Amino acid sequence: MKEELLLQYMDQCLNVYSQDDLQNCSYDYIVVFKDLEKSYVKNNILFTFYQDIFDKHYLKYPIPAIRKPKKLLTFHDGIEILKNINYGALVINSQIPYCVHLNHFVVDNHLYFHCSRQGYKLNGLNQLASYTVVKDLGINKEAFTNNHESVCIYGILKEVKEHKKALLDAFLKRYTPGLTKDLNDNVVNNTMILELSIIHMSVKRHYH
Repeated sequence: MKEELLLQYMDQCLNVYSQDDLQNCSYDYIVVFKDLEKSYVKNNILFTFYQDIFDKHYLKYPIPAIRKPKKLLTFHDGIEILKNINYGALVINSQIPYCVHLNHFVVDNHLYFHCSRQGYKLNGLNQLASYTVVKDLGINKEAFTNNHESVCIYGILKEVKEHKKALLDAFLKRYTPGLTKDLNDNVVNNTMILELSIIHMSVKRHYH
């Protein structure tokens, strides 16, 4: 149902949350819109605005609100930015805050990474992590600012064990279009696919 709500409203909404993401509420889902003056409930789904979910502490995780919600873009905008940027920064917290830069790919509004079976970032599996990408829009010298668009995702980092070959094919198509590679069972088995399940996404446009 969350996937269906995202597909239906992704051009207008900022996020869709399911009961797994929420606390202190009895709604099955919450859909947060960029431009909505008054909340309403339909079929036990709360349709509301950005500040409401923070004021009422609906989110299970201590994800901070941004200071200037007017800069927010839609969920669809965030997916499009992710599709057009190659690299980002994945942050985990395992004994120390740890950041690693890697490339990503998006399939059906899900965010994936590929990696080897070794590396410190694997200490972040099955925990809350964040991933950020930034699109540089140039420096405005008169306003003393660097214009940019950014996507910051919070979610649970997990290993994907099913449909790995199809996901690796999607990764190759994303980064090496027109080239082919034989993904035999050995290659597929020795490659890890990670997903950062999207709990919350902040998409901003800072422009002067």
